[in-house]
Amino acid sequence: MTSLLLLAALMGCGAKKAPTESTPARVRKSEGRYTVHQPGDGWARVSSGGADKAWFHKQSSAAIYFDSNCQDRFEDGKLSALLTHLTFGIARGEPIREQAMQIDGRAALARVQAGMLDGVKVKLGAVVTKKNGCLYDALLIAPPSTFESQWSTFVEVVSGFKTLGK
Repeated sequence: MTSLLLLAALMGCGAKKAPTESTPARVRKSEGRYTVHQPGDGWARVSSGGADKAWFHKQSSAAIYFDSNCQDRFEDGKLSALLTHLTFGIARGEPIREQAMQIDGRAALARVQAGMLDGVKVKLGAVVTKKNGCLYDALLIAPPSTFESQWSTFVEVVSGFKTLGK
């Protein structure tokens, strides 16, 4: 279950390619240039796969990831549609709750939803925002039994989101 949830947290950005020398300089400079609050006790930084940042909480089998897609990899659209795209393949049914918020001076949208990953029930929380030609997204995935215990940590991590220059 532990590795299953970590895999799930990293799936949302699996198709992302790391910026290379052939990637335009403006994209290399924007991609991943932001900070967030660290999740705190019990959370360990883990290999982020295709994401920018990732943490895992062993006791609750929860994972948090953050990712950015900028300039020519920026996907514009309504925040609700971007959340649906982010959680496609994992989310099941109607959202449990959805909340508009502000992070780093921009509109953001948070959603909590039931999910399924390789036949295992999960609960996921996702947040998306757009700024300066970049799409930023965050995801919390945990077993339904431990999700709520980690939600406030996820919100705290997200509330520390701030871009670093342009």
